[in-house]
Amino acid sequence: MSIWLNPLLWYYWAPPFVWAVVILALSGDLGAVPTSHSIFKWVVSWFVTLPPHTLNQLHFKFRKAMHVICYGVLALLWLRALMASRPRLLKANIILALVLCLVVAVTDEGHQHFLTSRTGSLGDVVLDMSGAGFSSLLTAFYWKRRNSLPATAPRPYP
Repeated sequence: MSIWLNPLLWYYWAPPFVWAVVILALSGDLGAVPTSHSIFKWVVSWFVTLPPHTLNQLHFKFRKAMHVICYGVLALLWLRALMASRPRLLKANIILALVLCLVVAVTDEGHQHFLTSRTGSLGDVVLDMSGAGFSSLLTAFYWKRRNSLPATAPRPYP
């Protein structure tokens, strides 16, 4: 069987690559402030009417929170794929997942640096990596706890 036809390859490795492509697609004009602000304003207007200044502040905080969330998910997806390939190397897999997230974050912000509609920011890379680090830390605690349970104890659903 060809490696490309292996369903486990697609099951574990396609999600982090697809998620990274989504992140990089949003680093262009598609994720620029005017575009995201109009969508954000439309969704918020379903629930409440806010003054423009408050809406702008809320939108800014939402965008920064999305950095943390998106890269937290990316780290989980990379870690899931790596643990499927090398299940006994938790520490090495976490480090590699964080390195892969850093590559995507630097590529993302580097791309934005060259666009007129966006500005690349080292602070955003820090936000990205804080999300990746936090989710990796939670995953490590979960993995250690799950694998340290006695053999007679029922395993939690993965």
